[in-house]
Order: sequence, then structure tokens, then C-alpha cells
Amino acid sequence: MTDVIRIHDLRVSTRIGVGEDERAHPRGLLVSVELRTDTTAAGVSDDLADTINYHEAASAVANLVRSTEARLLEHLAERIAELLREKYGKVGVTVTVAKEHPPIEEDIQAVS
Repeated sequence: MTDVIRIHDLRVSTRIGVGEDERAHPRGLLVSVELRTDTTAAGVSDDLADTINYHEAASAVANLVRSTEARLLEHLAERIAELLREKYGKVGVTVTVAKEHPPIEEDIQAVS
């Protein structure tokens, strides 16, 4: 059985972007993660050791984002997915990274 553990809209600031002006100051990002795994054991045992600790996962993702100065959202998303696969083994991972208020002329809340 496959279950999903989700982290929604983790807000983290980092330097990201292609242009130097965009990278001059940290920008707000929203990171969402889906981890697909079997949580049956945790459902039966009620023991945190039998599942993915979302607090640890969120902290690891936030620390990675803060310490990475990527040019592209795609690169950062791949780094996050690699981190989570290394940390939790054979889990399915989907990552969305959204840049809040991107530096373009149109009125856009975020891009991902």
C-alpha cells in the first residue's frame, strides 16, 4: 500500500535566480513535498519510529534551501528530491518550489 505524507508551502528564503540583481537579496520560496511510502506499520504501532518524521523532513529541506544558491527552481527541486531519497530510502518524492513575487512585469503571486 502507498500512502502520502505531505509538507505544504514551507516558506524559506534563499538567493535564487539567473540575474545578479535577482540574486542580490534572499527571495521567499514556498516548498511543497509529497513523500509516497507505506505507513501501515505506523498506523498499527502508533510509533513515530515507524514512519517519516515530517518535522525532521521539513527541517532538512529548509536547511538545504537556505544553504543553496541555485540559479533555477528546477535545480533546487532536484536537490531537495535527492536529499529526501537519501534520507528515507526508496520513497516516491514529488517536489514543488514556488518563487514568490517573481521579478517580471506581470502581476503574478508565484511561479513554480
